[in-house]
Amino acid sequence: MWRMALKYDVIIPVYNGVQKLERTIQSLLQQSSIASGQDSFSCLIVDGASTDGTIDLARSFQDPRIHVISEPDSGMYHALTKGLKRAQGDVCCYLPAGEFFEPSAFSTVSEIFTTHRDVHWLTGMNVLRNEKLQTINVFTPPAFKRKFFTKGLYGTRLHVVQQESTFWRTTLNELIDLERLAACRLAGDFFLWKCFAKQHELHVVSSILSGFTSEEGQLSGQIPGGYRKELKSLRDRPSVFEEIHAMVLREVYKHKRFDPRKSGAFYYDLDRKRWARG
Repeated sequence: MWRMALKYDVIIPVYNGVQKLERTIQSLLQQSSIASGQDSFSCLIVDGASTDGTIDLARSFQDPRIHVISEPDSGMYHALTKGLKRAQGDVCCYLPAGEFFEPSAFSTVSEIFTTHRDVHWLTGMNVLRNEKLQTINVFTPPAFKRKFFTKGLYGTRLHVVQQESTFWRTTLNELIDLERLAACRLAGDFFLWKCFAKQHELHVVSSILSGFTSEEGQLSGQIPGGYRKELKSLRDRPSVFEEIHAMVLREVYKHKRFDPRKSGAFYYDLDRKRWARG
């Protein structure tokens, strides 16, 4: 089936990631829609002046679609900001070095973005992997509520948005306060979602796009409680009613299995052979 081709801007913030970076880059090169010529990509590796050979590895691919910046920065979100400023394609996303996309990720996102113009940002199933890259948990998140984003209830009272599985139209970058994002240390992903949610709903697709790998030395684990503390400094304070509403939903989500076809998520309709909205 013919569809419009999309260009992906993929940003990889990295510092001393020589042992992990190749896995991430290979997942781009192995995208089915890239290999077939349906889509294209530009990858910007934003390195914080690594000393372990990361830059040599990045440049060894000698691929004109892969660009490298290496200079000192103040952290991952400072690096991400540099990449967002250069994004000129149709779709944006970012991956920390070591994470990787499923081979059909771009194909799935493109089919939804090209057939549903009202979808501005999209996230897939939440996938958790262990240090051996074995998948240990997968679920389709329940529908997200826009008002709960600005109040910081996702990531505190409710499930987080899996950053690695989230894609957005590049036009949404205009909604981001890049200076404030660059100053974030731990909860920059929340700040992005807050900016997007002020104008657009987050849609869910019941498909594995990427995942989060739990391993030692990750930014989120370096400062216990630091993520939530920074998130709370960035959010609009929720009312008591909103806090209670979120806690009730959390209990409901624990005991109810959600059918994507009834929760508003996109699911693949085998009869019609296309992604449909539930």
